[in-house]
Amino acid sequence: MMDSITLKIHDTAAQLTFDMPGEKVNKLSTSVMRELNTHLDSLAGRTDIRAVVFQSAKDSIFIAGADINEIADINSREDAIEKAGMGQRIMNKIEDLPFATFAFINGAAMGGGLELALACDVRIAGISEKTKLALPETQLGIIPGFGGTYRLPRVVGLMKAAEMILSGSPVDAVKAAKIKLVDAAYPLEFLHEWGMRFVAETIAQPHGVDHIKKRRMRKKISRKILEESLIGRAVVIKTLQRNIARKAKGKYPALSAAVRVLRKTAGVSRARGLRIEVEEFANAARSDVCKNLTTLYFAREKAKKQHHVPPNAAVPLRSAAVLGAGIMGGKIAWLFSKKGIPVVMKDIQWPAVQKGYEEAKSVYDTLVKIRKASDRDVNLGMNRISGAVDYSAVGRPELVIEAIVENMKAKKQVLAEIEAHVAADTVIASNTSALSIDELALALKKPERFCGMHFFNPAHRMPLVEVIAGKHASQTAIARTVQAAKTLGKTPIVVKNCPGFLVNRLLMPYINEAVKLCEEKIGIDTIDAVLKNWGMPMGPLRLLDEIGIDVGYEVAQTLNDAYGERMSTGMLFSKLEIRNNIMLGRKSGTGFYVYEKKVHVNPRMRNLLAEMEIPTKRGGKVSNEDILHRPLLIMLNEAARALKERVVQSAWELDLALIMGTGFPPFRGGLLKWADSLGADTIHKALNRLSDNHGMRFEPAELITQLAEEKSNFYKEYPGL
Repeated sequence: MMDSITLKIHDTAAQLTFDMPGEKVNKLSTSVMRELNTHLDSLAGRTDIRAVVFQSAKDSIFIAGADINEIADINSREDAIEKAGMGQRIMNKIEDLPFATFAFINGAAMGGGLELALACDVRIAGISEKTKLALPETQLGIIPGFGGTYRLPRVVGLMKAAEMILSGSPVDAVKAAKIKLVDAAYPLEFLHEWGMRFVAETIAQPHGVDHIKKRRMRKKISRKILEESLIGRAVVIKTLQRNIARKAKGKYPALSAAVRVLRKTAGVSRARGLRIEVEEFANAARSDVCKNLTTLYFAREKAKKQHHVPPNAAVPLRSAAVLGAGIMGGKIAWLFSKKGIPVVMKDIQWPAVQKGYEEAKSVYDTLVKIRKASDRDVNLGMNRISGAVDYSAVGRPELVIEAIVENMKAKKQVLAEIEAHVAADTVIASNTSALSIDELALALKKPERFCGMHFFNPAHRMPLVEVIAGKHASQTAIARTVQAAKTLGKTPIVVKNCPGFLVNRLLMPYINEAVKLCEEKIGIDTIDAVLKNWGMPMGPLRLLDEIGIDVGYEVAQTLNDAYGERMSTGMLFSKLEIRNNIMLGRKSGTGFYVYEKKVHVNPRMRNLLAEMEIPTKRGGKVSNEDILHRPLLIMLNEAARALKERVVQSAWELDLALIMGTGFPPFRGGLLKWADSLGADTIHKALNRLSDNHGMRFEPAELITQLAEEKSNFYKEYPGL
């Protein structure tokens, strides 16, 4: 069926308009590509037109890229070559049309969408917040496969092309015009009218398109030196390889593949360049990393679509309030202000409110420094934040977030006080990281309006928000809290109330096991290095320093009280002077590490560990495999229990929460995806072995035993994607 692209002829210009029926975005699926191919064949032999315009009828979407489902379904090298090869041939047809070609980019032009635009002679973009141009394929573990690695460097230069391909980050219309990715940028509302005028003026000139291309090719001296000489290109490529080796550490092979393609395709013919691209694409597309990252893509998309507010409960978020103006409160207030939502920060004293202002301002200042915000943005944003020391100044917000000290009695008092001052339908949420939402709800006269809304530190950067559905919370309160998290640009995961909720319940056993390894005289830097080399963003002991050893101890004690011996805290905690604000981690300057200009292991902590006598069954040298598996498998064991209890409903939700909340390595697909790659039987045997050596905390969870017996896995038993 030919219903995704319409062809119209206006005077001497053909207009090919993408509009996939029943879809919010345009995608270059196989069926759409075949339809496009048919249209291109029909145009190629015509003599009555002088230009072709590629455009979209979707609101703020040009083309979102290839169909990710089809990428996920690639299982063979031949299939990958066939899919990418078809795309390349069609893009070549666009490039080889005997008349001028123009792309009107009215919104997102991602992946294959940008590759189509690159095959056109001229690109014109609409200036709008939603206009984003990117080649994000490396974020899916692949490289561009429709000619993007060949054409982009020839348009914007090698360095800019490498930056876009390796980061996958988008550029807006103004930046695209600056780097000459697009040849003109107009206000979005005038894109079609002014764009068609641009087309008419261009084709009216004998060599109009050639003049545009020549203007685009004017380069700075520095770019010519670096990118148009063998030595210069070699320096650029060597720098890229070094940066990738340092940052990715071989865990994301698509990045290395992209650099290889950029190196090999410089100065070669189109046919050879595209052949090199398709070969590397085929290698990447069938890798485990690609499969894991595409699964995560679907998980993120699923999370965005879940828990929509019922129509009768939809309340626009026009204002908010934050109780507690400390580090967390100030950054939560910044989130609201950045999204254009007025917010009141309430605390008991003005100096505390001032601290909240300073936290919000520091985020804006950083954005200005890296040129992601202007002084005007800062002024507007800060003017949306107001302070208060009295509840009467809070007003009637749609949402109140409590973010005071982690103390049950204090939180209950504040929640009861705020309820008396806000509207009957105001949703009240707590940012607690460990306290019972069910218990906190008892402080309210209307507990159904209350749920948890747990931000992760730093709140302005961490993408996850746990929405904790206590037993009293109404579906409306949960749905509106989820919607608020989405409004703030966060990914919400709804979890059941339990001690530690989801992420901290799994994270603390992982950290606690690393502490116990320390007590057994394993080096601090050795433990951290093993886990970091495996893919963790930082080692567990360095992470504890970042969290704060005092905070970690409080959470560990809460979990110990709730879950008993399997979460018993390490003896080291009792030896630390955390009550005297000494060795708290990064915030006090010392913890497991000393935070000077060059961070290094704290000799005082090392001496303290050396003096401790911990009874242990182990004998001989501990292998790196044991150092790796003890923290990971104890975390996995607790994850299996949480999943069995339906703290979350599916394996993908648990994996996404850990990746977004702790930085668990995305290339491994998540904790449960990694476990499935090993097999339940292998894990079951490993846990039994650890249980024999180290006690009942490693005794396999019921679900792991079940999966091993049934030869099943987490994603099969708890699907949802």
